[in-house]
Amino acid sequence: METIEEIDEIFLMVLENYTAGDPMQEQVRWTNLTYQEIIDHMSTEGITISKPVVKQLLQEHGYVKRKAQKRLSTGEHRDRNAQFEHIAGLKAEYQGSGNPIISVDTKKKSQ
Repeated sequence: METIEEIDEIFLMVLENYTAGDPMQEQVRWTNLTYQEIIDHMSTEGITISKPVVKQLLQEHGYVKRKAQKRLSTGEHRDRNAQFEHIAGLKAEYQGSGNPIISVDTKKKSQ
């Protein structure tokens, strides 16, 4: 792939807040962005890329495909996005402290 200067740096910056991983396997990570959303974010940063290039960048940086689980919707809560905005604000505030930042995904077990 022909490289655009700083494409990797900008690509990783775009995915920074949209990356998750397996705490038991540090090398396994994924993003919740679609190819089109990545293309749109890169375009905002001044880089025009195609879907095959996005696929190649994801592969080069160790991102794996993750299939969404199908389940019944529990409905939308009017303040659903507020918790994520709050967490993002706390994360941004805390990043400057030099301490590690972890993300924990929990699920309620059905009985």
